[in-house]
Amino acid sequence: MHTIQINDDTYTLPGSWDELTPKQLLYLVKLTKSDIPVEQVKVYMMLYCLKAHVCRHKKIFKEYVRIRIGQESPTVRFYVRRHSYLLHPEEVSMLANLFDFLICSEEDSSLPMRKYYHLTPDLTTNPYPTIHCRLWKFIGPEDQLLDITFEQFMYLQTYLDAMRSDPTKIDHLLACLWHRNKVFDINQLDKDAAILHHLPEDRKILMYWYILGSLSCMANSYPRIFSGEGKGSYGRVFDAQLRLLDSLAQSDMTKKPEIRKGLLLDALYSMDESIRRKEETEESLRNR
Repeated sequence: MHTIQINDDTYTLPGSWDELTPKQLLYLVKLTKSDIPVEQVKVYMMLYCLKAHVCRHKKIFKEYVRIRIGQESPTVRFYVRRHSYLLHPEEVSMLANLFDFLICSEEDSSLPMRKYYHLTPDLTTNPYPTIHCRLWKFIGPEDQLLDITFEQFMYLQTYLDAMRSDPTKIDHLLACLWHRNKVFDINQLDKDAAILHHLPEDRKILMYWYILGSLSCMANSYPRIFSGEGKGSYGRVFDAQLRLLDSLAQSDMTKKPEIRKGLLLDALYSMDESIRRKEETEESLRNR
């Protein structure tokens, strides 16, 4: 968390995606669905996380921005610790820059020397470990997808790719990780997806951000494995996952069910070690 001081008062602001609360994240989802510029998103998030708002401009404020910070009581409708401050626009901008972790900049290939900015969901803390929908209770994964099986990962990758052409596949994507049974059952995926279809769209986007952030964290932890991933059609991605399963089982059909139900992290570690040993062998051959 970031600790800031305005005059003699001290406040805290989130310093990363995982320090944002589900309520703050849902507010961010709403901002991304509006037409406001990316830089302005940081200002809105700063004000929201401080429970602040900009007061009406008056001539007496001159070049200052007047910001009022306060928190509404959860039991009685009154504000506690409601203070007003006069800040320069540059000071407001500096506070908003604390939310730079939300934004990523990339070179625009069509316009040399130009950059474009977009949100980079690095969320790895599951905002909904359990979720209720249509009177059903769904059990979600641990933070960073640490407890998902290799089978869940197979279908997760498949539906992530399918969403490129059909965004409605997000229901099946979420059903790969949030399920009604104690353990994931592929035979229940369609039914779970049909129920999760009724979730509010903002929640679905937030769960989707968590998936993207966790996969990004996983890719950073195992660069040897994820560096070679490419894009393909729905069928080709699933076929690639089956080939990977066959490789882990060393073409032994009796081992495949066990690998499917095993933890993804165990499979990733085995693949990473296999690639590392292969690289060492190739390096030693080149040095002969």
